[in-house]
Amino acid sequence: MNSDLWRYRLGPFLLASEIALPELVPLVDDAANAVADDSGADVREMEDAATSAVCIRIAHVPERIADVVANESHWWASHTEYLQRVPGVANFLVRHGCEILVEPAENTQDEEIRAYLLSPVFSALCHQAGMYALHASAVRVGDGVVAFLGNTRAGKSTLAAGLAQRGFVVIADDICLLDTRVQGAEKIAETASSDFGTALVIPVAPALKLWRSALDHLGTSTESLDRVVRNDDKFRLKLSKPDAQLPHLPLCQIFFLEWTAEGDADSDFNAQPTIVPVEGVEAITRLMEFTHFDYVMKATGRQKGNFLLCGRILSEARAYRLRRPRNFSLLDQTLDAIEAHLGAIPELPIER
Repeated sequence: MNSDLWRYRLGPFLLASEIALPELVPLVDDAANAVADDSGADVREMEDAATSAVCIRIAHVPERIADVVANESHWWASHTEYLQRVPGVANFLVRHGCEILVEPAENTQDEEIRAYLLSPVFSALCHQAGMYALHASAVRVGDGVVAFLGNTRAGKSTLAAGLAQRGFVVIADDICLLDTRVQGAEKIAETASSDFGTALVIPVAPALKLWRSALDHLGTSTESLDRVVRNDDKFRLKLSKPDAQLPHLPLCQIFFLEWTAEGDADSDFNAQPTIVPVEGVEAITRLMEFTHFDYVMKATGRQKGNFLLCGRILSEARAYRLRRPRNFSLLDQTLDAIEAHLGAIPELPIER
């Protein structure tokens, strides 16, 4: 790692980092993105109200934080701080939605630190900045965004990559970031409020993270791709269009991803994919479950606000259950079904 300062834009954030992040496209206009001092400890916020300044520094991370409201074995969260310890990799501290401290472990690999910085740590940053993020990959469809929600290995990135091969533009991978703020600089109150704006998706997908098996079925060689983690079989497939060039568009459809299970009537390994509507409380509850840091929201008094937000999203977007067998040979049929569905929806009135 290098102590020099690198500057990047990632979604709504302007990053000034003491850690190089080759997964991101560096900023070259230093005059417009200058830091306040040579150390890079204080970054000047840009005039664009939708952009927040964030400093990433290599520094000592304290053993604990004060006023913890939620925790598990390797992470602790308060209203304003998030501490995560990753043995053998690094300790991370996110503070006030504007600063990330990184204390690398001895002999750690740079790419492992970056893997955590660009995923769970970034998610914590978004949470502290008053934004909401879904466990979803997403693509642009017309003047809106379609999101695929699911747990790890649910196939979110694979579907986004398959649709990208068919001409769709990828908007998000794993973290689908929503800006629901009424004004660009105004953060959502930690207390419950129904005064949300339309949920716009902020493009934040410099790359898709895909397992070798998925890339093989997509016909993409891994020879020129970087691994997410050195000893893992997951790779970064860089996207051709930088997210900064993409517009912020409303979330218009949501797909909850499911595999057919043993004992299901449609559990045949060769069963065709099905798409069925999900409505009412079930849709809201499932959407809440796929909100990043929902467990911290419960502990910090934002659960009611999350419920109201999910209800607002689902008043403007339709939700569906996409169920298909865990069979890569049927990926094309699944993509065909999604495309056929997306082609039919604009003709239909939106039910309220």
